[in-house]
Amino acid sequence: MGLFARPFHPSQEHGRGKPRGFLPDGVSQDAFVLVKACSRIRLTYEIRLATFLARESSRRLRLMVQASTAISTELRAFAIQYGISIEQSKT
Repeated sequence: MGLFARPFHPSQEHGRGKPRGFLPDGVSQDAFVLVKACSRIRLTYEIRLATFLARESSRRLRLMVQASTAISTELRAFAIQYGISIEQSKT
């Protein structure tokens, strides 16, 4: 199963027919950091794209969420498969 196992659909376009992108909250030499402040997080197109871009640049993805955030089982499995670090804050 690839990073983009779901087929592309025109509804995934943004604006005037341009594909959606990814802007990391932080970048280091070895990782892209994506910070999410939400009560639930699922495996989204943004996370799949961030994972792809991180792997393409020989980095890993660090996903930082609140301690109370519920993480979907699909995202947990994807994180294990592709080496994503999901970090839940202590506060």
